[in-house]
Amino acid sequence: MTMIEVRETGRHELADSRRERTDSLVAPARVNAAAVSSSPMAATPHRASRLRRPKRSRLRGSDVTAVCGFVVAVTLGLWWQHGGIGALLEGGPGRLQAIGQLTGLLAALASLGAIILTARPAFLERRYGLDQLLVAHRWFGISTVVLVVAHSVAGTLAWAALSGTSVTGGLVDLLANESWMVAALVSTTLFVIIGLSSSRRIKNALAYETWYFLHLTGYLAVLLGFGHQLTLGSDFLVDRIARWWWIGLALATVAIIMWSRIGGLVTSLRRRLYVTAVSREGDGIGSLHVNGPSLRRMRIAGGQFFIVRPLSRGLWWQAHPFSVSAAPTTAGIRFTIKEQGDDTPNLLRVKPGTRVLLEGPYGVFTAEKATGSRLVLIAAGVGIAPIRAILEDCHPQQQPILIVRVRHEGEFAHRAEIQDLIRARGGQLHMIVGPREWFAARDPLAVRSLEAMIPGIADRHAFICGPASLESAVIKGLRKSGMPSSNIHLERFGV
Repeated sequence: MTMIEVRETGRHELADSRRERTDSLVAPARVNAAAVSSSPMAATPHRASRLRRPKRSRLRGSDVTAVCGFVVAVTLGLWWQHGGIGALLEGGPGRLQAIGQLTGLLAALASLGAIILTARPAFLERRYGLDQLLVAHRWFGISTVVLVVAHSVAGTLAWAALSGTSVTGGLVDLLANESWMVAALVSTTLFVIIGLSSSRRIKNALAYETWYFLHLTGYLAVLLGFGHQLTLGSDFLVDRIARWWWIGLALATVAIIMWSRIGGLVTSLRRRLYVTAVSREGDGIGSLHVNGPSLRRMRIAGGQFFIVRPLSRGLWWQAHPFSVSAAPTTAGIRFTIKEQGDDTPNLLRVKPGTRVLLEGPYGVFTAEKATGSRLVLIAAGVGIAPIRAILEDCHPQQQPILIVRVRHEGEFAHRAEIQDLIRARGGQLHMIVGPREWFAARDPLAVRSLEAMIPGIADRHAFICGPASLESAVIKGLRKSGMPSSNIHLERFGV
């Protein structure tokens, strides 16, 4: 039987590190095969069968680029047709008007893009993954705020210049005499508040429910802005084509949101799924086991995650993203959860038999990303959950190497299962154990350390899941070791 090679870094090794060669990270130790207990999740039960994997997305990046390019080109073409370029070149108040019109149109496009991405449409999520959609949403959101402010400033300055009043007088005149200008002011204010609340410092200071409610007002901001656009925009008052172009964009956006959000909710409600068990996996870590009659019809890959909502008192209105931590089979799916914050400890006290809504699966952090390639899997803390599921999809020819970073051994969830899986695939397991300050003088994830643990590092694919600090350190080391960026795959928690 293939033995697992476990390398542990701890207090004694670090104390003796000055006497060791720098290319020898830790001393190897053997794990006695007889001492490793079998886990019911390490091997699929005989009568359970693997659930089907999600269908591959047929969407190409060029498709998205073409659609976005077409929408922007038509919008700019209509602006140009209505004299935008000429006014921009003339100078004076006309230039300010042209800038105001252009920034307003682009702000409208950016806001539609932002709310489409919040709907998590499946045709985009299956291609890019939810974390990338959220990054794009943030970019669209920031762009919307900047463009809305620029539109407001340019429009007010142009009005003041044309009416011969001060900026303050021009703003008061606009609000008093132009319909939908108050709505536009409310829309702008909401966009600015949403933008400020998205900064990391303010977001961390707010309760999640407060932050979420503020972002829901973004729909109102878009609606008010759209009304202002159609009633006061000179292009739309005289050009029926431009008017219907924007109405068409708005209707398409509403259709995508309704299909994705309402359709997703209906799908979740139709699935009859229940909590079957709750188990402890380590210090502050537990697992939620789910099964039900609808499970057989679901398509899930190891490494994906769901938005989980138990329908029990005090929890039904809260939803949390959790990764599948074992190969999903007809025997059930498992979510591994770390107790943190005010809500997650309550999830591990849910009673078996409780109905649970699962929205998803989401994510492209799956073994399919590296079919046939040799692998290195790197996890820290509860980041072991998707990594453990991906490991189950690995084959012996992929020679998987797993590096686990934990503060203490009790934090290593599913350790026995993982050792069984590593053994069955002829892989290696490296544990880096100890608080962060132990490694201040010698980074165990630096280039030389990674190269010592991972033979043929440049030719492998890497799957990384853990805190942002671990991700950045590992990526830096892997890139310096020659691994191309296209071979590095991440699962970002709390993007």
